[in-house]
Amino acid sequence: MKNVILSIIIFLIMVIAMCLSINYLNKISLNIQNLNDKLEEYIMNEDWNKAYETSMDYTQKWEKHAKLIKIFVNHQEIDNVEMELWKLPQYVKEQTKDEALASVHLLKFLIKHISSLEKITIQNIF
Repeated sequence: MKNVILSIIIFLIMVIAMCLSINYLNKISLNIQNLNDKLEEYIMNEDWNKAYETSMDYTQKWEKHAKLIKIFVNHQEIDNVEMELWKLPQYVKEQTKDEALASVHLLKFLIKHISSLEKITIQNIF
């Protein structure tokens, strides 16, 4: 009987941890997507100073949250985001509109992709 109770408690702890991690990831993804949208707008309007500040803010926020996200997300996905985040400020700094926009769109896709991979769906379970 003790084993059954212990198993149920461990299962409940796992489910709660999964829900908290998914909630955290969704919150961070939303914040980063908002930064991404602002950055895209600044690049489109060729407001390079604000775009550079926003890209640096984007990078700092990502680095701050990536430590915790790495615990429950595939590292390859995180590496893809980080590789693109290293390029983005340089594209903005050099005022390369086409490369900067391509980088922003790729980051937008990668963040959405990470969120979709972590959602609780039948497809992700099997």
